[in-house]
This record gives sequence, structure tokens and C-alpha cells, in this order.
Amino acid sequence: MEDQAIPDQPAIGGTEETLPIEPGPAAEAPVETPPKKKARRSGFTKKAAANAERPPCHLTGMPVEILAEILSYIPSPATILALARCSKYFCNTLVNNPSTAFVWREARKRCAQSYKLPEPTPNFTEASYAAFVFDGGKCELCGKHTRRMYESFSLRFRVCEKPQCKTLWSQGSIIQVGTAVEVTIHPRYKEILAWLPRLEAWDETSMRVRKHDWQAAVDEYNRALLEPETMDEFLAKKQAVANRLKDLFELSKKLKNFSSSWETRLKVVREANEAKAKLIAIQEGWTAFEMMGTPTYGLLHRSKTAVLEVITSADFALMRDQVDKEIAEHRERVARRRVEAGYQKRREDVAAHYTRLKSAPVKDTLPTLPEFRKLSVMKVLQGKASDVNEGIRKELKNSKLVHELLSENLQQWREDVRGALAGVLGFAGWKSASKNKLHPVDRLTARFICKKCMSKGKGNDGLDFAAACEHRCAGLNKKQRARKTWDANLFQPDTKAIDTVNEILVLIGTNAEDPVSKVKVERLEERLLCTACPAPIAMSLDIAIRHCKRHDNPTFEPVGGVDARLEAYGTHPIPIGLAARLLKYDDDHREERAKKVYACRHCQPTAKQGIPAGRERESTAVASTVAEAMPLDGIEGATETPTIGTDNETRTLDMEGADHNVAADHQPQQVEAAAPESSAAKPASDACRKKAERQARKLAKEKLYIFDGLRSHLKEKHGILRIGDEDIYTVPSSA
Repeated sequence: MEDQAIPDQPAIGGTEETLPIEPGPAAEAPVETPPKKKARRSGFTKKAAANAERPPCHLTGMPVEILAEILSYIPSPATILALARCSKYFCNTLVNNPSTAFVWREARKRCAQSYKLPEPTPNFTEASYAAFVFDGGKCELCGKHTRRMYESFSLRFRVCEKPQCKTLWSQGSIIQVGTAVEVTIHPRYKEILAWLPRLEAWDETSMRVRKHDWQAAVDEYNRALLEPETMDEFLAKKQAVANRLKDLFELSKKLKNFSSSWETRLKVVREANEAKAKLIAIQEGWTAFEMMGTPTYGLLHRSKTAVLEVITSADFALMRDQVDKEIAEHRERVARRRVEAGYQKRREDVAAHYTRLKSAPVKDTLPTLPEFRKLSVMKVLQGKASDVNEGIRKELKNSKLVHELLSENLQQWREDVRGALAGVLGFAGWKSASKNKLHPVDRLTARFICKKCMSKGKGNDGLDFAAACEHRCAGLNKKQRARKTWDANLFQPDTKAIDTVNEILVLIGTNAEDPVSKVKVERLEERLLCTACPAPIAMSLDIAIRHCKRHDNPTFEPVGGVDARLEAYGTHPIPIGLAARLLKYDDDHREERAKKVYACRHCQPTAKQGIPAGRERESTAVASTVAEAMPLDGIEGATETPTIGTDNETRTLDMEGADHNVAADHQPQQVEAAAPESSAAKPASDACRKKAERQARKLAKEKLYIFDGLRSHLKEKHGILRIGDEDIYTVPSSA
């Protein structure tokens, strides 16, 4: 049996004093140094900082003689062991200092007077012997830490208080061997029993050993038998172990008796102290739980129980006032937590009611949630005392009075906000008795931009009246959102969007004040062409308001009736909301982004316009001109798109000889017939016609991308940094 050292002693280092360094000549002139990076705090630095905040220990400044005199009255070495593990100072003073060994010895003798703690064998020091006897550790069966002593000091086997662990260790971890060797073990293994540790409770006919110790000993003995020349040396070595084992086994039996009496007394003392705590609590008008939870009495209870001392009335009388104060503070904390929990519950009920209002079929303009909480009726309900489990959910949902008051508050809020945002648009104090004029914030030209979001490079799409009322700046943390208040002065008119809407309304024969303007725009649907794009792109007014930010001089053309430029939208309509959904880049849409079903709207109309209709060419010049004028997007080896025309105008020819001025809003114009003056103006050959048709069919095929690939294509080829629904269409059949 080897010496038992004190395990896991804390390594707490002190702080070293540094002498001030006198500045030299170079230090006199101020030198501007660059800011240093924030140093990474290691675990040791955090631990040292925590130790620096601790109150000073007065025992460390006490002379060793006085400290030893105090510790000489300690009833158990376990208390001295706990003090030795508090710091390096106490470890060096009590463990590594031979002159203080008498402190441990006196404490052990006092403990032996009551519970018969045996004398240690010579292989133990006083400190290691105390750790061997009183230390706790991990249960060998379940791994849980326990403060119980060894179940077997000879085997150094520790078991926790769980009944199943005690049953398992006796049935599965221990095997029985004895004098009936021919029944339990092979005769040649009799010699192993002499040096193998065994359980304390045994007799000559029922010796018990640890199972894996027996297996290891058998394996070692069999390996020794394979080398007969070293067998004598092996047996001599094991005989020395057997000689020491006898004394250690006698000590283990005495320690087992000591631990049994210690645990029996511990159980009695624990029950007595718990009964005393309940009695005191009843007398003082407290609860035992409250009293045991106080730092003062809880420390007394645990300390007295650990050293097997019963708490007396005199012990409690010394701390009664402090315990009463701590219980009063505890009750105040509990009451405060209950109030805070009720307030949090009411706030959650208000947020749930706000969500119900937003998801109602008939949606009215609502403020942001922080502004909604500031409404007078919401303030009253949130501040109302209520049960933590009940809250105000029923009142918000069923109370007619609450509904009426909330409607009045919201109506007053809407009137104030409408006037404030009308002032932002330049209509401060606007009033009109005419029913044929819309309020400025109800018009299609009511478009706003948040100044704070614009300063951070966000919010370029603009907001309508409802979105401005519900707007909350992005990039704010939870605390910033709580402090942020909604204010109309945070917004400014979206001038470019307002000008674009006014131009479109003029084109469809109405104006922003006209109440019928919204109906006319809804009838227009997605038949609004952006003629500022290289190829006309159809869209609705809502998309056009965002789309106009791409161009310095946006121009739109409303299309009515049948138009060839809208043919592609019949088979591939605009996917409303697709781009915004896929730009979130969350895991829910990862598979949808990875599908190769997306095509570029800007390439598709150009290819459609350049494809010949399959009619016969009347001359070789016309056929060759069409073949050269085809857009080369998608053709392998093509580097640019050839165009024809005069006066720097890009033109494409149809099969009849007419051309379209793409730069001039794609309006068909009558031009002179292409009359070639050279001898090349002859009927087209079949080879030239078939070649042109093959190129047209090749260009007509859509090139499909995954969503990220389409974004890269739009950025590289078309210069579009922010993809929108108008730039994309899907081809599900090709997925």
C-alpha cells in the first residue's frame, strides 16, 4: 500500500509586486502609440482576477503558533484537511511543514477518543492518513461523486448511497475464493491468495477479492510461469508484498469499524439537527426551508453536521438577528420575483394580442410593438397586478370594454401618425372637405425612407405608409430595440419613387389625388414595361417602385391589349416574393436555392426578339443579316453580340424587312425595305436558311441556373447587384 497524498490541491498564485521604472530621456516627449488589441483573457487570468476580488484572509497573517493552538481544539482531522486545501499558504504550513504534524496528531487522538480511529501504519503521514480516511470520491459503479468513506479500505473500493450500487458491487464486482480451492479456483493459484488484497469481512472459508484484481493476478502469475528462471525472483517479490499486506489488512478492518460507527453517528446527528431546525423555524414563525437557505444558519448546519456535533439553542441565539434579517431579505426577493414574473407574463399576453391583430383578416395599420405597449389601455393592463399563471389573456380576448378602449387608442394614434407623416411628405396641416381627394398618406405617392437605415446602407427599397408605421431599424440588439422610439422625423420622402409613381399615373390617365388611381393601377397588373432596361421587363407598380432605383432616368410604358413583349410572361409569370424568400439564406430554403430551375429574364426577351419566325427569306442579304444580328448569349465561343443599325441605334430585323429600334422604347417603326445594291441580293439558299434556323433554335433554349449562379450571372453580365422578382423566372419542367 503506497502513501496517500492529498489530491487536487488548488494552485492559487499570489500577485508579484513590480518596481516602477523611471522614464528615460526618450519618455519625456509624448509618443502617440497605436491602440493595442484587446488581450485575450486566459483561464489563469480570470482565476487570478477572481482571487483578487476576494476579501483578505485574516488567518494568513496569524502567527503559526497561535494558528496551531486554535487548530488543536479541532475535533476531527477532516476539518484541518479542508483548511489545508484552501490555499498554498495553508498547504505549505500544515502539510509540508513537519513541525505542524502534532496538530494533525492531536486532532486524530480526539477523534479516536469518541469513535476509535486507529493509529496509521508507518507508510502514512498524518495528512495523507486523514485524506485516506475522510476523503470522498467517485463511485466505481455509477461515477457519481460521493462524500462517503471507502466501502472497503483494503480494496479501496468506493460506493455511493444508492441501493442499486451497493447491490451491484457486492454481486458483480467481488468474487469469492477460499480454502475449498478445488471448487472455486485451480490448485496452482493458491499462492496468489497470499498477496492479493481481500475484503475486510472474511473468514478462512469465504475470502472475497476484487474480480479484476484476481484476473490481473492470474494473468501475471501465468506469464511468470512461462519463464521458470525468473520464478524465484517473482515469488520473493510477492512475498514482500504479502508481509506488508498483513499489517495493512488489520488496519483496514479497524478503519471499516470506524467508518461504520462514524456513519451511524452521522445519521443520528443529521436527523437531530434537521429536527432542531424545524423546531426553531416554528418558534420564530419561519419555514425550515427559508432558515436552511440562509447563508448564516445553512453554514452552521452543514459545518456542525460534518463534524458530528448537535446544534444547540445557544448556537442559534448568537445568530438569530442575522438569520431574521436574511429571511426578510429573501422574502423581499421572492415577492419581487413574483411581481416581475407577473409583469413579464402580462407583457407576453400583450405581444400575443398584438400578433393576433396583425394576423386578422381585415388588417388595419398598426404601430410597432413598443409603441403598441405605450397605448394608454395597454399601459394600464400591463401594470395591473394579476396572478402569474393567469395574466391578462382573457381580458384582452373577451373583454368588450378593453376592445372599445383599444380601438379608440389606435384610432387616435392613426390620426396623429397620418398628420405627422403627411408633414414629412410636405403636406403639414393638410385638410380637405372634398371626397374626391385622397389623404397624402393614402396616395400611391406616399413613399418614405428611414434616415438611420439609409445611413447604414440599408432600407433603399422605401416604405409605404403602413410599412413606415411598423418600421423598426435593422441591426439593433435587444436593448437598443427596447430603447428605440418611433418618430415621424426619422423618415424622409422617397423622391425617386414618388416621381416614378407620378409619371406612371400620368401615363394611365390619372393622378395621385384621384381615389380611382389605385383601382386603375390594380387593373394594370403586371403590364408595366421598364424601357430603361436593355430589354423591356414587365412588372407591377410595387415592383416598379423598387426597380426604378436601378436607373438614373427610369422610364416605364404601360401596355394594354396584346403585345408581343408580354408573350413570355404567359408561360413564365413573375414569381412574386421568390427573390425575397431565397435571399434570407436560411436552412428552410437551402434545397430550393440549390434547384437548377431559375432563368434570367433579361436574356430571355432578347433571345425571343432575335429569333426568326421560320418564314422564307426573300434574299440572301436578308438571311445573312438576320444570322449575324442574332444575340450570341449561350453560343459557345461567342464574345459579343453584333448589332446593326445607323446613327448608333441598335436595331434588329424581322423576317419581313422591318426593324425595331431597341434603344427607342422598342417601338416598331417603318423603314425602307432592305434593298441590297450588290449582287449578293439573291434568293437565300437552303443551307443559309437552315443555318439561321439552327442558330435560332439554339438561342431559344433557356439557360438554367441555381439561385446563387443566377445572382452571379445578373451581377457579371447585367450589372444587377440586388436581384428582384422581375429578374427571374422558373422552369419547373426542367428541374
